[in-house]
Amino acid sequence: MKYRTAIISTEFMDTRVKEAVLPFEEHCTFTTYYYKKSSEIPEIYKSIEDKYDGFIVNGIISRAMLRAACPDTKKPIETFHVDMLAYYQELFRLMTLKPDLKAERLYADFMMGKNIREAVENGTLDAEGENFCSLVAHMSLEELKELRFKMVEDVRGKWEAGRIDQVITRLSTAAKDFEEMGIPCHFVYPGIPYMRDVIKQLLMTLEMDRMKESMPAVINITADRGGQERDELGELAMQTAILQFSKEYDCDFMLQRHASVYEVYTSAGVVDRITETYSVCMLKIYLEKKTGARVCIGYGLGRDTTRARLEAMNANQESMMHPQGASYAIDENENLIGPLVSGNCMVLSTTPSEKYAEMAEKTGISALTLQKICTVARKQEEGSVTAQLLADSLGVTVRAASKYLQKMVTAGAAQVVGTKQRKTRGRPEQIIRISD
Repeated sequence: MKYRTAIISTEFMDTRVKEAVLPFEEHCTFTTYYYKKSSEIPEIYKSIEDKYDGFIVNGIISRAMLRAACPDTKKPIETFHVDMLAYYQELFRLMTLKPDLKAERLYADFMMGKNIREAVENGTLDAEGENFCSLVAHMSLEELKELRFKMVEDVRGKWEAGRIDQVITRLSTAAKDFEEMGIPCHFVYPGIPYMRDVIKQLLMTLEMDRMKESMPAVINITADRGGQERDELGELAMQTAILQFSKEYDCDFMLQRHASVYEVYTSAGVVDRITETYSVCMLKIYLEKKTGARVCIGYGLGRDTTRARLEAMNANQESMMHPQGASYAIDENENLIGPLVSGNCMVLSTTPSEKYAEMAEKTGISALTLQKICTVARKQEEGSVTAQLLADSLGVTVRAASKYLQKMVTAGAAQVVGTKQRKTRGRPEQIIRISD
């Protein structure tokens, strides 16, 4: 099977891209999409996302722009990027080729107009490069769109004012602009060996994704009919509903029933699809609607079926302890994922770290529950929570959440930092800061 890869680049890079992909054409098809402005990249990507297995874009700004515009993309994206070491080597080569070129009259894109000679003399050149990469990574989409325009206008102004003699850049769209303006520009290409390493990394990622998609998975399903005795007709209805779901959603299910427990043998790819990448549980919604029963579901992934089955049973235990019976999953790395309810999902290690093990011993709260509490706290301003907020996030009663917090305060793992008036009548509730 050949993987399909899209390369989003400029015509400026065309010859080098064609040379880089040559050794891989037996295992992968490559299609190049050209852009003239970086702002076109997100729209190009969105129009072709479903057609390709993986993507390569040209440069850190292009990648940052794509990530900002499409934060939820699940497709692997790699970058033909010129790292700072390669940039410095090319900068040194340029100065060697042009001995009369003064460093203070050279405009380097990552310096954004600052004096290179001063940066070299002050030993801050490396820091400037790191700062530029960090700045790009944290820019908003609008800021990224403005970056190239500001740089081009800055160069134009300095050139017309006679303040610079040469530009060195790794931005291919900007290099084209400088060329058209008649401004001497040295473009820093990524090396062919490096570009081929990038392609290898993408193909490796695609192969790992393919292997994971076919990894064994087991779904453990139990039903609660409100304390009623086992009903053979009800259990037959559940079995029928599971098979109907399999047919309607085109899932490869092999169903086995053990008393009141239903085990579905399938693949990780199917689980990923029916949970919308572990954000909801379509199967639970479907079965409860069809049977009227309260359904608890645990998904398990593993290197083999035995491990996947054990993880599914453990995940189902979590589901049964959740007040609403929300579904959970345990992946091949023993991470607990859930509850599978939009906006509330957490990823927690079922193998507690030393920190959580020590905290569990001091508080008498399980290490897994402590991870859940700390995960909720990290999402809040200054790591502070109330019993009500914690109860809503974990799906437990306010009383249970309050007990957890008081135990942590007593053990020194949390502290009371204030109070907050309740929406209903009653005493103000404490604001607790978790010492994570």
